[in-house]
Amino acid sequence: MAKKLDPQEGYARYAKDYDKGEENWDSFEKDYLRPYINESKGKKTLDAGAGTGRLSLKLLKAGADVTALDVSPEMLDLLKRKTGEIETVEGELEDMPFEDETFDMIFSSLAMVHLKKITPFLDECYRVLKDDGKLVLVNVHYRKPMILRDSQGSYSIKCYNHFPRHVREAAEELAYSVEEDILVTEGDDVWISQVLVLTK
Repeated sequence: MAKKLDPQEGYARYAKDYDKGEENWDSFEKDYLRPYINESKGKKTLDAGAGTGRLSLKLLKAGADVTALDVSPEMLDLLKRKTGEIETVEGELEDMPFEDETFDMIFSSLAMVHLKKITPFLDECYRVLKDDGKLVLVNVHYRKPMILRDSQGSYSIKCYNHFPRHVREAAEELAYSVEEDILVTEGDDVWISQVLVLTK
């Protein structure tokens, strides 16, 4: 039976193979993030749960001033090898090591699935966003554990489902305004992800 690991331990083992799934990770967003990535040009932007920099690099290419935050030093090390133009910071999504009102925009894609409770994360984003700042979230539908294998054996990384209505309600309770709430579906209207754009 595969052992369930917390994200820090799990991504320490998975980091070297993570980029092999880039096309799969992109599929959760489709093209819905493109206008917001373009909007980040010239803005101080945080990629929260950046991993190896899949989204950070797109933001950098669009002209954003990018900071990449992740709990995994191994993932951030791989990002550093790709470019020296992105500031990397190791830290928790629920307790970010930044001053109040630091960022114009925050992007977080595929990271929230690893949080058991989302309100502390949303609250931290609100704190570090400037007034009228924008939070762009991709909330993934967690269906079944992704079983990973390496020389140490089989394992999975702990994930939690956050249903779209609950995420939106949690954001509204924290005084965010909802700009976009897009449900990405496949087949018989089975949702695979939610793209939620919030304004402080």
